Amino acid sequence: MVLTLGLALAALAKEPDVGTPAFKNIASRSGILKYGFRGAAVYDNATRQWHFVSMTTITRHKVAGYVNQINNNLALAAGLYWTAVYDFRAHAWRVYKSKGGVDDSTGNLKKNFVLTDTYARVKYLNAPYVKYQNGSWSRSK
Repeated sequence: MVLTLGLALAALAKEPDVGTPAFKNIASRSGILKYGFRGAAVYDNATRQWHFVSMTTITRHKVAGYVNQINNNLALAAGLYWTAVYDFRAHAWRVYKSKGGVDDSTGNLKKNFVLTDTYARVKYLNAPYVKYQNGSWSRSK
């Protein structure tokens, strides 16, 4: 218990500033996801380090829990023009950059931002979905 508390305090001491406004941190067995105005950061329990990706994010409260999601294999952070997935197997962010914005229409959030144990899928405006799976990005239906 003392060791776990010590590691938790060490992680918090080096926490990157994701800016404000920011959503509440979310966690899985693999790590912690922070999402704020300046970007997103993942604390990877395996590497015991924070990994930050800078992007222009979407911070209106209606999209919380959709544009930022985490499970034991992947963490999703969708911004205005970039979508980043932290792959806990690769211990790195994988970023998809687009000229168009993501489709954060309130009525379609569940369908437009999907994270499963094996892939992440995000819908862009007037464009097909993009999907991260097995270490690479592709367009999907």
